[in-house]
Amino acid sequence: MRRLLPTLARCLASLAVLTLAACSTTGHNFDESALGTLTPGQSTFFDAKVALGGQPADIYSQGDGTSLARWAFKVSFVTDGLYHRKEAMLLFGPDGRLIRLVDTNNILLEPWQRQKLLGTGAYN
Repeated sequence: MRRLLPTLARCLASLAVLTLAACSTTGHNFDESALGTLTPGQSTFFDAKVALGGQPADIYSQGDGTSLARWAFKVSFVTDGLYHRKEAMLLFGPDGRLIRLVDTNNILLEPWQRQKLLGTGAYN
C-alpha cells in the first residue's frame, strides 16, 4: 500500500498537468451583461469599450463609413472538444455612435434589451 500511494500521487499530478496544458483562450473576456446598458444613437464606441471591459477582437470598416466591431472570447478545456465561446457584433456610425446590435452568439439578453439594441438607427 505504501508503494501505491506515491505512484497514485504521481499519476494524479501528471493528469493535472495534462489537463491544465489542454486549456487555452482566444480573445479577451468581456462583460456581456453590459450590452444592455448601451443605447443606440447615444452610446459611443468608447462607451462600448468601457462597458464591455476591453477592445473588440476585430473592427471591420464598411464602405459607407460605418464600422462593425466584434467582441469575441473562447475558452477551450479540451481542444475543440469542450469549450465555451461568446461573441457580440455592434455596428457604429461614422460619428462613433452605436447604430445597432448586429449579432450575438451564446449571449442571453432579455427580449426588451435585444429589441432596444436592434434599434432603428439613421443608417438602417
